[in-house]
Amino acid sequence: MIIYIRGKSMRETIPFNQGWSFRLEDEDTPRAVTLPHDWSVEYDLSEASPTGGGGGYAKAGVGIYETVISSGAADKIKGHEAYLQFEGVYMDSTVYYNGDAVASHKYGYTPFIVPLCDVSEGDVIRVRVDNSHQPNSRWYTGSGIYRNVSLVIHDGVHIVPWGIKCMTSRIYPERGSADLLISAEICAGEEDVTAGVYHEIYDAEGKCVSSSGIAIMLRDGEVGRCEVRPQIKSAHLWSDDDPYLYTLITRVKVSGEVIDEAVTKIGIRTATFDADRGFLLNGRSVKIKGMCLHHDSGLFGAASCREVWERRLSKLRDMGCNGIRCSHNPPDPLLLDLCDEMGFLVMDEAFDEWYLTKHKNNNYYSEGLSYGSGMFFDTDAESDLRLMIRRDYNHPSVVLWSIGNEIPEQSSADGADIVRFLQGICHEEDISRMVTCACDNIASGSTACAMREFENALDVVGYNYVGRWRERAETFYDEDRRLYPARRFCGSENPSAGGDRGVYRKNGPFGGYDTATLGHEALWRYTASRDFVAGDFLWTGIDYLGETRWPRRGAGCGAIDTAGFEKDSYYYFRSIWNSNDVTLHLLPHWNHAGSEGEFIRVVCYTNCDEAELFINGKSAGRRGLALPPRTGAVNNWYERSGVHATTNDLHLVWDIPYEAGELRAVGYKDEKEAAVTVLETVGDAVSLSAKAWHDEAAPGEIIQIEVEARDEAGRFTPLCGDEVQCVVTGPAEYIGMDSGDLSDLSKMNLPARKLHAGKLFCAVRCTGEGGICVKFTSEHLTPAVVKVIAGFHPAP
Repeated sequence: MIIYIRGKSMRETIPFNQGWSFRLEDEDTPRAVTLPHDWSVEYDLSEASPTGGGGGYAKAGVGIYETVISSGAADKIKGHEAYLQFEGVYMDSTVYYNGDAVASHKYGYTPFIVPLCDVSEGDVIRVRVDNSHQPNSRWYTGSGIYRNVSLVIHDGVHIVPWGIKCMTSRIYPERGSADLLISAEICAGEEDVTAGVYHEIYDAEGKCVSSSGIAIMLRDGEVGRCEVRPQIKSAHLWSDDDPYLYTLITRVKVSGEVIDEAVTKIGIRTATFDADRGFLLNGRSVKIKGMCLHHDSGLFGAASCREVWERRLSKLRDMGCNGIRCSHNPPDPLLLDLCDEMGFLVMDEAFDEWYLTKHKNNNYYSEGLSYGSGMFFDTDAESDLRLMIRRDYNHPSVVLWSIGNEIPEQSSADGADIVRFLQGICHEEDISRMVTCACDNIASGSTACAMREFENALDVVGYNYVGRWRERAETFYDEDRRLYPARRFCGSENPSAGGDRGVYRKNGPFGGYDTATLGHEALWRYTASRDFVAGDFLWTGIDYLGETRWPRRGAGCGAIDTAGFEKDSYYYFRSIWNSNDVTLHLLPHWNHAGSEGEFIRVVCYTNCDEAELFINGKSAGRRGLALPPRTGAVNNWYERSGVHATTNDLHLVWDIPYEAGELRAVGYKDEKEAAVTVLETVGDAVSLSAKAWHDEAAPGEIIQIEVEARDEAGRFTPLCGDEVQCVVTGPAEYIGMDSGDLSDLSKMNLPARKLHAGKLFCAVRCTGEGGICVKFTSEHLTPAVVKVIAGFHPAP
């Protein structure tokens, strides 16, 4: 293996998340916190909270964060320049240095920097965060410094923040090579300078595959841009099924000495949208099988954590999902890092409202006083949009910019002009990606109906709930395809299949469990068989806080709950989206004491051709799927697949008289047995079992543990709701537990919580080196213990 050689630049980026204190402005005593930090998730929920159902009834207000410059940091900065980089503070923040206001930033989702001058040991940094104007969002935002903070130290001549851009300008499949365009913005500092800007690209094995450089001459205080166009031979392209990454190292030299350096992960790929072929990745049609995600993560609230999102995204990836829509604001860059590494296609979204603010608890435009990002759209929208694009430009996973979601201006006379303004900014910053806006009122019968000029101004038209209006419940995109054959179509938000994990109602907010997927099945059959439709982003991949009604804390729209556990609908999506693995899943559970002899509908999600169901060894019949797209014969009309389809739905059903025992399904592919799954009537829970997501952790990392109740035979018991206590010993601190039950309103940072449908998720932060022991106890259940080795691990 060839390891790339690092330069000796002055630049140093230091995590600045430790040593902070926090208090609400109306509290007297501060307490120590570690960033990222969301104070809203730490307080009791209240039906009277001004955040309302939109904000999940969480506490908001004004918060004060403080930290002191340490001697180590002061020594590092001495004689150099430095700035603090905040990745996200919600919202309306003001930064004070030794009591003087030195910076402010209103939007809660974009980064900002705070230059530091004349730094000395003991200097005080204070951040005032004002989230008191409520309600200001239609979902849970969290409050505080909820993303990472870094201290960046550099010399006078330096690469400006987010100043490196790398674009794939062309790929040559016949030669296996690719042309890149790399630009760098350099600041001269306080004197005239002639600098050399060098770029080296290394493959995943550490081998240098490209070297290029260019000189730039700058006057005192100037910022200049320079470009190179290297060619990569034998280019390994990034794709959703092969997310290969290169490392770009940019060095700035003055008089032969390296004075600044930036390291950027890049992917070589082209991505565009076509009116006839849908989404094209490296020139190949790829159907987007996407999910919308809000930025919160259950018991962590809005506080970002890489390993938590890694667990969540790995489950979505196994489900077959290949797309993420960042709903409805710029995400944490750590999420995009993971999308780069795992092969997700990302719609990166800027705003949920423009000038016209929305009613935050009744979901749409308000003519009354309403708070939100619309309050500062006129003054800050351009800078916020440019910040998002510059920060996220180099992520190969980002394939589409979105300038808005369900914007009321879609029905306004000036709406198209605002589209052209915002889309123009995107094109100025990035010539390689197209732009969309998620429109929810295309073909609406109301006065809010989207104007055609608004839609036609967009590069790609995003359809929210395309089947919502009248006959379009059957025809979907057909009318607009005929009217606008040059239009590029993408489902920006369409129905998923949610509900509460492990709860089986014949009728509920998402229909009965046996009909939960029907809202999506017809749309997917259409989308999968129409090349011109780029694909879909469904609402949502994971349950989220907010956008709810009391007494619930969040919305159960996802295929995965807030605790990160898979619902039954997860396996529906896996059966239609993950063609690499066999899926054979039965529901509901088989524990219905008192219902003997009553008919129970058994649902099967599978990508097998056929499945046969057995109840205590007796066959209940064989069922077959006509999987999408329903392709016709290729050569002769009488060709047959060999499958006897019994439904045009994408799931199978049997109505079975209940009797305790074993429910067994056998799946067949090409008339051969491909999978077997079993549900059993289990006994009462007698013990707990627990397993950590990873058995090792470095200081600062989150240890994630899944807890289950089991019967005497060791079988999972889906009806157990006992309370579980958690005790942590060793170099770690307890964070909280989440069962995924959105109707459990107790604080998730308490050391006790009830199981929901037999499961519970626990999070613990590693704080040092040594052995960590996490013990789970319950009054009537045998305890479970998880042991984790904590220590520093070498970087890969």
